[in-house]
Amino acid sequence: MRMNLYYRMLLSYTPIFFVVISVLIFSFYSVFSSSAENQLRMMNEAIAVKVLQAIDANLKSAERMVIKEVNINRSLSDFFTSAEDQALYDYFRISQNMDELSSILPFSNSIYLYNANTGMVLSRSGLSPLDQFGDRPFLESVYRSIGNRSGWTDPRTFKEFNHDTVEEQVVSLVKLYPYSGEKQGMIVINIRIQALLRFVKELNGNEAGPVLLLGSGGSPFEKSGPGAAEPSVPEQETFVRTKSVYTGWAYVSGGPGGRQLSLLSGLNQVWMIVGLSVTACGLLWFTYITHRNYKPIQMIAGRIRNYTKRKSGELVGRAEKDELKFIEAAIDGLLERAGQYEQLHKDDLHLRRRQMLFDWLEGHKALPAAQWKEEMARLQLPSDFERLTAAVVEIDRYSHFTAAYNASDRYLLTFVLSNVLQEIAQGEGLYVWNEWLEPQQMTIIFYQESGAGQERVRDAMSKLQAWTADNLGFTVSAGIGSEAPDPEEAPQSYAEAKEHVSYKPVFGVGALIGSGDLQFKAKGRIFPHLQSARTVAKSLRTGDGKWQEHLLQLYQELKKGRFSQTDIDTVTSYMIYHLHKEMMDMSDEVNRLLQEEYVPELEEIAGGSETLEEWSDRLSAALTRLEVRVRSLRSVKNNYALIGQVKEYIEKHYADPNLSLNQISDRFEMNPRYLSRLFKEEFGEKFIDYMLRVRLEEAQKLLLHTSLPVQDIAERVGYVHVISFHRAFKNMYGQPPGHYRKRADA
Repeated sequence: MRMNLYYRMLLSYTPIFFVVISVLIFSFYSVFSSSAENQLRMMNEAIAVKVLQAIDANLKSAERMVIKEVNINRSLSDFFTSAEDQALYDYFRISQNMDELSSILPFSNSIYLYNANTGMVLSRSGLSPLDQFGDRPFLESVYRSIGNRSGWTDPRTFKEFNHDTVEEQVVSLVKLYPYSGEKQGMIVINIRIQALLRFVKELNGNEAGPVLLLGSGGSPFEKSGPGAAEPSVPEQETFVRTKSVYTGWAYVSGGPGGRQLSLLSGLNQVWMIVGLSVTACGLLWFTYITHRNYKPIQMIAGRIRNYTKRKSGELVGRAEKDELKFIEAAIDGLLERAGQYEQLHKDDLHLRRRQMLFDWLEGHKALPAAQWKEEMARLQLPSDFERLTAAVVEIDRYSHFTAAYNASDRYLLTFVLSNVLQEIAQGEGLYVWNEWLEPQQMTIIFYQESGAGQERVRDAMSKLQAWTADNLGFTVSAGIGSEAPDPEEAPQSYAEAKEHVSYKPVFGVGALIGSGDLQFKAKGRIFPHLQSARTVAKSLRTGDGKWQEHLLQLYQELKKGRFSQTDIDTVTSYMIYHLHKEMMDMSDEVNRLLQEEYVPELEEIAGGSETLEEWSDRLSAALTRLEVRVRSLRSVKNNYALIGQVKEYIEKHYADPNLSLNQISDRFEMNPRYLSRLFKEEFGEKFIDYMLRVRLEEAQKLLLHTSLPVQDIAERVGYVHVISFHRAFKNMYGQPPGHYRKRADA
């Protein structure tokens, strides 16, 4: 059975297509894999260098800090030079200096000092003889061997006491004392391996692959203990090894993608040749098949030319016998389909009008007056006008609208709204071109003739709003732009209309907003209100009960200005950010409560509130529930009530010059450090910062509302020396107290 021409051509060209395309794709992938492998290698090298530089910089900084502290700190020097035991207070003072040094070093660490004269080792945990010190083997071997040389060691095990059962992996910095001359002792800084690995992981983030640290002997850092199996060091070409001149450590960077990329990269030249060869063969094959399949078409074309010289009646008489009649019938069918396509083109006029309006008003297509008239004629729209005015109608509470009506009902309601607008505009003597460019927004162009001012446009929009509210069960808001004398200025009018309707949160639902309505509300600056949002979050965190006042003040400030929905979203997002930041130091239960329950609700409030009133009410209700939940979680902990008493004590006795952390610790029978940490956890603010803020806020009130001298004000808020008061006040408020009072009076 012979196949027709279609299947013969299809089966002839299909093998060419699949063979050539498959080979070309495979060749392209081979070449691309080689390039990708090179790029991956370069990226791995850059990552390794970045990690190397970051770790070297931190370790060098730590070494400089140690050298500086040993040279300038007299207490540390006395420990090494003393041949006898010192007083207990001296050791305590040295331990404090070691704590301060440890706190400023870049990684988690431990420190101990060794006095060769007394044979004593002083660590942050206490003083012990050398023979009872857990790190004695390392200390003795290093002290005997290094001479005047010091630096960072490879990973080693460390324990501080002989009875410790758990050893930790560290790298150590050994510095002799003194730096030159006969050695009298040394200081050892131990950096925890886990701190280094965690730093590398955080620094690397989600980049191409992990970074492996190796010691100078090639042993990996990342292993759990002496008996643990060491992770293998990859040797692929995409893994890059970089060595630090400073520490002698090696950094290996790479990812698993290199293995797959290297499978074909070695054969890229071969596949390029194969691809070119197959392409050439495909062209020859294509030419041959085309030539063979064209012969029947050529014969039919010749017959068509011969038969077109005859009359159509003769062709009809031979339709059943002559094969060309089949072609003629096909042509008739083609003409019939062309007519159908023309009808579809007319039916598609609405879509083309909508696309044209979108491109024109959004500025995607510049239309001078002459070209605009041509487009209007093509779209069968009028082009005569004196002025154009753009307006935007937006369905209020669109989320409720979509929930109340299905898709077909929504289409019907928008269609009704469009037709009602046409009827109202005709009654006002206006022609309108309106399209729903967004699901919730209808864009309108009013054609205004002479004598038809913008008052008619406003009247038409008011009637549309009233009719919609009375008959359709929902409301619409509208923004009206300025008049445009020519089509090129219409996009500006449309932009103004969209901006005006975006101020619906301030004006309320069902608002009709034009340029004249904005004169009563100044353009608002969002930055000052971001600070108010931060104050709400901080007040909620401290539990002072004033966050509702701050939120009401924020609402009143926003109500006075001209703010869009985007501005309201920004304020809410900023408040969410600071809520998370303020509560970060609180318990895990509070953080989970905020992230899992209240952050999604606050985000929905930001996007789903149509007016400022709705936004304020919903936000206040959500924050009230959050406050109750947080207070409930806090009350479970006994510390909350105690720290609350500490806070009240500060607020009552801030004028006492002797008020300090130690005094309050004695008053409440608590350790000062523990009290300071609890205060920071509960209120998100250091003890000293809170006491300073209470004093200076009271001083600010006295400066503004009394005529007391600065000296008396300083004494009233607990400062014995007025100079200290001046310095603290200037640090908080940016100017001395006297200047602050004069500026406030002015």
